[in-house]
Amino acid sequence: MERADLQQQLRRLSRAHPGEHPYSLALRMQVETGQIITGKLVKQLLSPLDPERP
Repeated sequence: MERADLQQQLRRLSRAHPGEHPYSLALRMQVETGQIITGKLVKQLLSPLDPERP
């Protein structure tokens, strides 16, 4: 999966589940796409999009 596609899906998930922990978003992503990603990667991909997100 391309990085831009991954960012777009994570952005959609984070909007659907505001305040969700990055690890939980990673698990949701795994359920939806079957691709295993880490909470750390989620945090890195979302940080340029929303600097206020923990």
